[in-house]
Amino acid sequence: MKKILSCMKAREWVFFAAFIGFVTGQTLLTLTMPEYMDEITRTIQAQGSDLNALVRPALFMLLCAAGSIVCAVFAAYFVAQITTTVTGRMREAVFQKTISFSLAEMNGFSASSLITRCTNDVDNIQNFSAMGLQALIQGPLMAVIAILKMGSNSTWLVAVMITIVLILAMLLTVFFISLPKNVRLQGLVDRLNRVTREHLSGLRVVHAYNGYDLQKKQFDEVNEDATRTNIFVNRTMGVLSPFLPFFMNGLSLVIYVLGAVMINNAAGPEKLDLFSQMIVFVSYALQAVSAFVIMLMAIVALPTVVVSIRRISEVLNTKLTIIDGAGKTGKGVEGRLEFRHVSFAYPGASEKVLSDISFTAEKGQVVAIIGSTGSGKTSLMNLIPRLYDATGGEVLVDGINVRDYKLETLREKIGYVPQKSFLFEGTISSNIDYGKGEGFASAVSEIKKAAEIGQSKEFIEKKEGAYDAHVEEGGSNFSGGQKQRLTISRAVCRNPEFYLFDDSFSALDFKTDAILRKKLHEYAKDATQIIVGQRIGSIMHADQILVLEKGRVVGIGTHDELMKTCAVYQEIAASQLSQEDIA
Repeated sequence: MKKILSCMKAREWVFFAAFIGFVTGQTLLTLTMPEYMDEITRTIQAQGSDLNALVRPALFMLLCAAGSIVCAVFAAYFVAQITTTVTGRMREAVFQKTISFSLAEMNGFSASSLITRCTNDVDNIQNFSAMGLQALIQGPLMAVIAILKMGSNSTWLVAVMITIVLILAMLLTVFFISLPKNVRLQGLVDRLNRVTREHLSGLRVVHAYNGYDLQKKQFDEVNEDATRTNIFVNRTMGVLSPFLPFFMNGLSLVIYVLGAVMINNAAGPEKLDLFSQMIVFVSYALQAVSAFVIMLMAIVALPTVVVSIRRISEVLNTKLTIIDGAGKTGKGVEGRLEFRHVSFAYPGASEKVLSDISFTAEKGQVVAIIGSTGSGKTSLMNLIPRLYDATGGEVLVDGINVRDYKLETLREKIGYVPQKSFLFEGTISSNIDYGKGEGFASAVSEIKKAAEIGQSKEFIEKKEGAYDAHVEEGGSNFSGGQKQRLTISRAVCRNPEFYLFDDSFSALDFKTDAILRKKLHEYAKDATQIIVGQRIGSIMHADQILVLEKGRVVGIGTHDELMKTCAVYQEIAASQLSQEDIA
């Protein structure tokens, strides 16, 4: 909650004070008008009264009404300024916290839930604040002042109190019935978001496998559940609509009936006084009950907001597992990557994915990693840029433990090409130059050079607009091979100390693969390359090859050495290479 309140800056607190001032002014002016009604009523009923005497109280009533309207307008302006500004900062805070998440935190929330929290939950808070904030402040103020102004007629006050108790009982019943359903509803919104994103992201697979009925069934299950829950909440809240006017009108009727009896039993001079009191009392009573009802209606709407605040607070209060180091520099060994007895297990997992991994890659070397699916190759790569932290041992970059680096400093040394190629909406140039700051930090010549080395130049220059050609979200308007070459070009444009290729050549044909590696060898001969590969033909010329099996290094050396000493490597070679190549 503190982090949410921290979104209120000094300007908003000043606006909040002004808002309270105008709400108070509106309330006082509204509750002053019945006093002039009393004067008008007495003047009309008095024998021989001059109608000109009505001008002054009538004029003051009009001035109070006008003043109340002006105060209401300014109060609405200030509350709109506060809610839109604060919720905008809140949305920014959630986004900033989200992009600082490591893969561990992301897996803990899921992308669909984080999107809902950044949009729907913030909107819930904004919508409630815009309408409910005034009700929660004005309601108690108006109710207290109106009750104080009602006078001491116990008979009428009892009727008001009974009405308030009945309304309170009904509203609290609705509140406690709808609360669990409101909590559940936000979870269903998350699920709707997830199912919709999954369908859109996997549209090619849905079309290819005619999975329309299955997707429709999955969506309908969640949608129907959300609809039923929404209907229940709305029906429960809908009960208030007919009953609240009933209580209000019933209260007026009771006061008039009691007043009529009291006036009938009163002596002549007292009749006018009682009649005037009754008119004023009804006005104050309706104002008090209305304020009370509006306040309680806002309270009944609180469950949804409370859930949203809690969900946003969960994001903002999440403790990051990957944090900046002290920023040590020291005298490192440039271009050296070293794993010292590294072990790793995913958060919450009982078994280790990697166990006792040790190797060293020197500046300018090409180190390849090969192994069966699930052997831990990608997990090992994720430890270098600290997408995860090792649970045991040390990972050293340039002779310094990666935990001691500032994250920005560490990642500036690395050109990372993930297993799944991803492009951002924009242009080809903005994607190749990505990560160097706002605008183009690289010269056009550098972007073109990176495209040439990454073997993407040819298809880029055939496109309309060439390097300014549009890239759709996720790079959906490019083939798998084109996306892979563009992500490689992105890494090359960074001109890093270390290249991390996580099975990044799988979509390339052998010819393109060979040309790309040759270009990389010439351009990045002083950089250290770590390559996860599946094809022995692509990695057999590496300076050093690590063979992983069930998270352990079972072989390390050159291709020729492993062919003599490592059974696992020999099996992989036998399945991929001809007898002539093996010999």
